[in-house]
Amino acid sequence: MVDLFELSINIFEELMLTAFLTIYFGCKYYDFRKYIGFVATVAIASATITFFNSLYIYEGFLSLAFLLIYTIYALVFLNGDKYTKIFISGFINCILDFTSIFSILCISVLTNQNEYQIFTMSFDRIALIVLSKTLFIIACIILLKFRFNGVMRKKNIAVLILMPIVVEISTIGIMQVFLRYSELKSELLLASISVMAANVITYYIFIKINNDAEREMKIKALEQKEEYDKRHADEVDELYTKVCGIRHDLLHHFTMMKGLLDEGNEKAKEYIQSVTQEQIQQIKTFVKTDNDYFDAIVNAKLAVCEKIGIKVRTRIMNGALSRLNNYEIASLFGNLFDNAIEATQNSRIKRIDLDVQLQQGHLSVFMKNTIDESVLEHNKNLITTKKNKEYHGLGIKNIQKIVDMQNGIINYFEENGYFCCDILL
Repeated sequence: MVDLFELSINIFEELMLTAFLTIYFGCKYYDFRKYIGFVATVAIASATITFFNSLYIYEGFLSLAFLLIYTIYALVFLNGDKYTKIFISGFINCILDFTSIFSILCISVLTNQNEYQIFTMSFDRIALIVLSKTLFIIACIILLKFRFNGVMRKKNIAVLILMPIVVEISTIGIMQVFLRYSELKSELLLASISVMAANVITYYIFIKINNDAEREMKIKALEQKEEYDKRHADEVDELYTKVCGIRHDLLHHFTMMKGLLDEGNEKAKEYIQSVTQEQIQQIKTFVKTDNDYFDAIVNAKLAVCEKIGIKVRTRIMNGALSRLNNYEIASLFGNLFDNAIEATQNSRIKRIDLDVQLQQGHLSVFMKNTIDESVLEHNKNLITTKKNKEYHGLGIKNIQKIVDMQNGIINYFEENGYFCCDILL
């Protein structure tokens, strides 16, 4: 017969653990799946522990099954990096087992009870339960305060994932020894504290490695931004030099035309045509809007496109960019053009279209570029195909950052041989 008191304790215990994981990572879904996953996990875990306890006074190595249950829950229903979810699922199970065994050993040392008396319903048993659950709640609060929600690199997390399993096995071994040799409870209490200390140190290393990795990624991102700014500066400088050269020659051209006009209109017309073809057409890709910063960014990109043979069509509504600051304009349109140029320069047909308009008070930015084959079919999340993925693919992220800052929406799709980016801010 199932002990209702023990069943209630089991449900409460599994409820706490499931709630911790859900709060730590956040649920992936916001519909009925959110509740189904939570309730099903608590029910399965509670039924499993109750069944094990009906067979044995202590489930022993069968408790490793809970590592699997909560890892599956985290992977299927929760947000976050999969390696981090595996590690935290194992780590919190170790915390739960430690608080239980630590409380058992403490009560046993204080009351001098043996392995069977400690599990008999009594005031000491209630004190044991209160102590273990209180310690577990405190541990959960501390972990939530120092949680990590970033992406852990595989090479760093692979070894750390094994640590909770090793600690879990060690904790189970300590409990098994206590059940056979309860007179060693003081030594076992010290051993359990040592094992848990190793687990805590592992979590500290986990956090430190992640912080170091995040810091390294930020440094790489700054280096990439510096490279981008330098490239953009070179493009603007080249464009500026070209314009200054043409402006410098204008005085000579006008002087020449004045002399030619004195000789006859035909010679002047021929000279004007030659100047138009050789120099003035060099700036035929210029765009001119009411936003000088936008003009500088886009004109530099258009000069690059002209150099590598990409045809560009732009349609910009005056006043449309007033809601964006200079940083947002540079980041948004600079990255849009860089991505489009990189994708288009290898295409058979090279074309980019940019449309910037105001629609019912919202800024609409629509850019499309030609592609020879589908991008989204094989890479729907637009993950960079370059090596060192954590240091590349920042263009898409920077565009998304601007969209998020403006509470906008972005949609990527393909149609008629074009890759399209549709942004509404």
